[in-house]
Amino acid sequence: MRLTGKVAIVTGGAMGIGRGIVLCMAKEGADVAIADLQVEPAGKVADEVKALGRKAVVVKTDVTKEADIQALFDRVKRELGRIDVLVNNAGVSSKPGLPFTNNTEADWDRVYAVNVKSVFLTCKAIAPYFIERKAGRIINIASIAGTMNSPVMPPYSVSKMGVITFTKIVAKELAPHGINVNAICPGILWTAFWQELAEHMVKTNPQFAAMTPRQVFESRVNAVIPMKREQTPEDIGWAAVFLASDEARNVTGQALHVDGGVVM
Repeated sequence: MRLTGKVAIVTGGAMGIGRGIVLCMAKEGADVAIADLQVEPAGKVADEVKALGRKAVVVKTDVTKEADIQALFDRVKRELGRIDVLVNNAGVSSKPGLPFTNNTEADWDRVYAVNVKSVFLTCKAIAPYFIERKAGRIINIASIAGTMNSPVMPPYSVSKMGVITFTKIVAKELAPHGINVNAICPGILWTAFWQELAEHMVKTNPQFAAMTPRQVFESRVNAVIPMKREQTPEDIGWAAVFLASDEARNVTGQALHVDGGVVM
């Protein structure tokens, strides 16, 4: 129970990696606020948290809007009493590139707003509170795409490198105040994001034409992951628990790859 007495906010916590992070933190004793635009699935995750004996609130939040973020923090402090951990997990992808000219200005604007701008807005809003308390953990969910320069998803890849760079900037600035700021770079997970990408690969690449999207995904896992196994939302969740715990008190400014060795 490494997070007993702690309160965590997880953006995009309604499904996928976000749900994995929420449940792992709850299992370790944290009360959790789930910030998401998808209220119904977020409510189901909140019920799972409550079944573990922890408190949970769902706050409908557009992470690209400063007013929504401030309202989120105000409500969490009011209903759960405090904020100890902020996990910036909300994110989107764009339609695949390759060539990069396939992506539109709208693709870039949307991905930047949700994946990068939102992290700036949440960090800006929480920093004064954490500085006053001289404590706090910020965990930003990036991606291996941010360090591998993926030609298949240019806006996404660039945005996630932006998250990694911004994490290091904020970590350096907030370190004297006792605040830890880190990023996690998930590897290859069977989420809605990867299912959409695999469907695109089936349609556009003759090598995969006879495969199902799941078979395409498994072939990529076997081809590029040295450990030959896919990652799960819980893998990312347990990494987040570690970074939120006292065990990681001297870990800051890092981009932790949870990828089975892909980037290696």
